[in-house]
Amino acid sequence: MIAKDDEMNKGIEVKKVTDKKMLMDFIRLPWTAGIYKYDPAWVPPVIRDMLHFFDPEHGYFYEHGEAEFFIAYLDGKPAGRIGAHTYSRYENRYDRDTGFFGFYECIDRLDVSRALFDTARESLRAKGKKKMNGPQSFSTYDPIGFDCINNGRMPVIGMFHFAHWYEKHALAFGLEKNIDWYCFMVKTQGVRWEPMFRMRDEMMKKIDIRFVTTTKKQVPHRAEDVKRIFNVAWEGNRDHLPFTDRQFEVMFNELKGVIIPELAIFAEKDGKTIGFILSVPDANPAIAKLNGRLFPWRIVKLLLELRKTKTLRTILMGVEPEYRGLDIDKILILMTIEIGMRLGYVQSDCSLIVEDNVKMIGALKFLNADRYKGYRVFQMDI
Repeated sequence: MIAKDDEMNKGIEVKKVTDKKMLMDFIRLPWTAGIYKYDPAWVPPVIRDMLHFFDPEHGYFYEHGEAEFFIAYLDGKPAGRIGAHTYSRYENRYDRDTGFFGFYECIDRLDVSRALFDTARESLRAKGKKKMNGPQSFSTYDPIGFDCINNGRMPVIGMFHFAHWYEKHALAFGLEKNIDWYCFMVKTQGVRWEPMFRMRDEMMKKIDIRFVTTTKKQVPHRAEDVKRIFNVAWEGNRDHLPFTDRQFEVMFNELKGVIIPELAIFAEKDGKTIGFILSVPDANPAIAKLNGRLFPWRIVKLLLELRKTKTLRTILMGVEPEYRGLDIDKILILMTIEIGMRLGYVQSDCSLIVEDNVKMIGALKFLNADRYKGYRVFQMDI
């Protein structure tokens, strides 16, 4: 596929990924194009994990979605990539007019960027779509948005860093802001926590609910409770789609090895789990040192680096709707802070929170949380 406007885009060719070799080229493009060569905030994804993510036999997406992937070449060399996908679960719940782009990476040239966006647009038009939204790779609970707010800071585990010129690329093509997703950091310094912990204790006395932590061996047995509660607790959140069994299995298998048992806290009522909060250590500074490869000596290095982190990410949380209004969420958060401090952590990231989730943002401001980073999703009529 040759990009349009031949004179303007001379030397640019966009090709569809058609085999495993091209898929590896697609995955490795950030390295081969040198996009993050001098960017200390980039956390290279683990190549093996990306191969599983794109593999129809391992990845959850292909049960309900279709995707095409494209690589842009400039004078024969890889210069950018983009994916275009549709997701029937989204269409059945929200609308059938919207398709998505994702996995965008590109050198800082508007002609290459334009060729990529134009190719994704044409792919979605061919499927009958009228709007293009993104980046979304693949769903709301995968990496979403361009890193537009405080871009120079390394993200926490599970989040991605993108080149600072991507917002410029999107706007130049005609995409406009759709919504922002925020990252908040709760820091232990500068806050008098003891009065808050006493307030939490008073909250706990007023409700007949038991709060328990778990053990590493018990974590897998809690998986069904986590999925059930999360799926109903986040109902109504922007673009929320309940986890499918395969989607949750893939995610939880990645998490269970790094979840800190003392920070896997569950609320129980009459023996039934009604709420939870899960936190993991921020492994991104350690993962960055792997440079995408899981060689044995690098895994040892990762484990050594992981011990140094003083940052958590509170990665999943939920309370059954019928038990809202009992301050269970505040109790879970304050328990996490107290236990985290005891374990030597000094801050915890809470993300992603969509900008129109006023209640959650208000609760985090109550904890003096800093809105330190954000990701922007764009959209356009096509």
